Amino acid sequence: MTIDYLLNRLILVLTLGLISGAKPFVEPITEKDKPVNTRKISDLERHFHQTLATTVAQNIAESACPGVAMAVCKDGVIIMDTVIGVKSSSTLMPIDKETAFRLGSVSKGFAGLLASKLIELGYFHPDDPVSQYIPKLTLKAKSKDGILKVRHLLSQSVGVTEHAYSNLVDRDLSIDNLIPYINKLYVRDSTGIAYAYQNATYGLIEKVIEKATGMTYKEALRTFVLDPLGMQHTTMSMEGIIESHNYCNGHKARRKPAGFAPIDISTHYYNVVSAGGVNSNLEDMEKWLQAVMGYAPDVLSEQVRNRAFYPYIWSGSASKYFNRWPEYSDSYYAWGWRRLQVGNRMLVHHGGLVNGFRTEIAFDPVENIGIVCLFNSTCDYSNQIISDFFMSWQQSMYDYTIQKVPPLNVIMKPIPIVSNVAP
Repeated sequence: MTIDYLLNRLILVLTLGLISGAKPFVEPITEKDKPVNTRKISDLERHFHQTLATTVAQNIAESACPGVAMAVCKDGVIIMDTVIGVKSSSTLMPIDKETAFRLGSVSKGFAGLLASKLIELGYFHPDDPVSQYIPKLTLKAKSKDGILKVRHLLSQSVGVTEHAYSNLVDRDLSIDNLIPYINKLYVRDSTGIAYAYQNATYGLIEKVIEKATGMTYKEALRTFVLDPLGMQHTTMSMEGIIESHNYCNGHKARRKPAGFAPIDISTHYYNVVSAGGVNSNLEDMEKWLQAVMGYAPDVLSEQVRNRAFYPYIWSGSASKYFNRWPEYSDSYYAWGWRRLQVGNRMLVHHGGLVNGFRTEIAFDPVENIGIVCLFNSTCDYSNQIISDFFMSWQQSMYDYTIQKVPPLNVIMKPIPIVSNVAP
């Protein structure tokens, strides 16, 4: 660890500490150097692997999680991937890297980056009125001009009460059938300023994208993002996950006997794919993690990612599970992503919950390290694993720099990035 690096981290901490009542300092998320095809794992990474593996295994056992698949990316290279447990507690079939999970609200991050990419390509502008693309939408913004804009949908700042009509999303109403209900909503708070998490209004971005591109939302996501990244096993329907013939069941907690019971795959949130209807497996999510961290710039450019990851709306007053993480201090909402201030880190993060599945994805754009975790249950550890991950990384850096752990020669092979342009 160089003196320049330590000084840069100190400057970052001081800058964050001096800012009050304004947007946090956010270091630009730049395109990264292309990772080598093979390289030796560093002593630090080796020590971290051991520390994290032990922590995760202990907590998975204590929380009785049926199964989890997880991967870690450092500097564009997958330095750790592992699967633990079974697809269903009733069949006891083991999970593998190709086993499909439901992602829940991690699906929102796909929508945010797709929208940002389409903006870059000129399909629409973030300040366009939503009614320009959805004439049947009559909801007005609580703002000087009264115009509900595309950016308000993506940044969860429409101004209506939290989870407005999520109950109707749960009842499988289509977006077209949700619009008349959305038109009746009372805009309580200042549009473009006040945060309130949504599923129904977030789903309106699908209609914007469909009108702008002439494609269905699923076609657009596949054409502009999934296929270019080689994410061939990522699907967006109930049929898609079932027809993979290699998928998990979600699990819900039970009292007697204590543990988790499998539940069937349901139709919930496939009606609003952008809010919670994406399915994927660990192989594809490794590619997604690399891409969002900046290692597939021909698909997700620096500008596309910075637009989607910018902390637009303060959300620190919302009561969320990550509020309980050690060193957590504040949060903002971007476009389908959260920005969490945890110690001196400004993480890019989002979680997902649907149908007995939990998903977590997060990365630190300064240290170029990130993680994705796929759980097939709502076990308690799913709420804590991201915090443990970054604390383990911090401890490993300390151990490596202070104690100088002995070297170990191990060759790690990264997952190849599907790219025609070098990062």
